[in-house]
Amino acid sequence: MIALYILLVLALLITFLCLIKIQFTAVYENELTLKLRVLFFEYTLVPFEKKSKKRKKKREKKILKKKKDEDGTKEKKTKKPSYLKQLSDKKGVEGLISMLTEIVKLIGTTLKGIFTNIVIKHFDLKLTVVGDDAADTALKYGKLCGVVYSAVSVICSTAKCEDYNVNVIPDFDDEAKMKVFADAKFYIRVFYVLKYALKALFKLFVIRYKR
Repeated sequence: MIALYILLVLALLITFLCLIKIQFTAVYENELTLKLRVLFFEYTLVPFEKKSKKRKKKREKKILKKKKDEDGTKEKKTKKPSYLKQLSDKKGVEGLISMLTEIVKLIGTTLKGIFTNIVIKHFDLKLTVVGDDAADTALKYGKLCGVVYSAVSVICSTAKCEDYNVNVIPDFDDEAKMKVFADAKFYIRVFYVLKYALKALFKLFVIRYKR
C-alpha cells in the first residue's frame, strides 16, 4: 500500500512538472532584451542591472584586499564574462548574426535534446540591408540572406516552431541605415530541463567512476 502511495505521489509530481513552463520573451533591436517567466515570477536576464557606484567601489576594495601578487602589491581580480554577457555585449546586425550562429552551434551539441522540446510560439525577424553603394548592398544582402535563413531554418526545424516570419530586405537609398528587429516568445517545460540535467549528471558520474 505504501508503494502505491509513493507511485501516486511520483505520478502527480511528474504531471505537475510537465504542466509548468519556463517561458522566455526575447526582443532584439540593436541590443538584446531577454526575460524569463515561471508561473507568476518574472526575471530580466538581459540587460544586466547596473550596480551603483558605491557598491561597485566596495566590491573592488574587497577584491583588492583578497588578491595580492608575489611582491605584495594589490591586484584586481578579473572575471571572465558569462555566456549571456558576451552575447549581449555585441550590438546591431553583427550581434544578431553572432547570436543565431551560437544557437546553431549549441543545437549541434549534446543540448540538441533540449532544443527539440522547446516550443517557439512566435518568432519575427526583420533586417534591412544597406551598403556603401548598390553593388555593396547587393553583396551584403546575399551574404546575410545565406546566414540568416540557414540559421533560422536549423532552429525552427529542430524546435517546435508554431509561427515564424523572416524578412531580409535590401535598401538602395543613399541615406538609409542598417536596421534590425527580432521578437521571439518560446518556452520549455520544467520536466524536460530536469530530465536532461539529470542525464548529464549521470553521464558525468559514469565518466568519473570509470576513472
